[in-house]
Amino acid sequence: MMRLLHVIGVLINLFLIVGCGSRSVPLRETQVINGLAITLETLEHPRINTAVDFIVVLQDDQGNPVSDANVYLDLDMPAMPMGITRPVALPEGEGRYWARTAYTMEGVWEITVIVEREETTYRATFRRDVLK
Repeated sequence: MMRLLHVIGVLINLFLIVGCGSRSVPLRETQVINGLAITLETLEHPRINTAVDFIVVLQDDQGNPVSDANVYLDLDMPAMPMGITRPVALPEGEGRYWARTAYTMEGVWEITVIVEREETTYRATFRRDVLK
């Protein structure tokens, strides 16, 4: 009986988390810069003052994962410059890198993914509309 109550409690919590979560869905965009495919996956319409995950996927011109790069993000709000937020993306393997930060104001933000690899720097800029 206790096990059944535990399972029911876990299911209720899952439904609450899913039901109360952000209505934003992940958006995946790719830009190819000098033969390097830089893909950014993050929420399409994130909310302010809420932790947001950023997944960066790197592939060479043959489609192979690139796992030997230093990756960080520059987050800036062009309409209201307030300094750049610069989280470092940690390698997860297979060409995937992960970072987390929060937006501090609503509006349009630019996320520039900076990839440093073999003395070359690649930059791909993506835009997100941050909601209140």
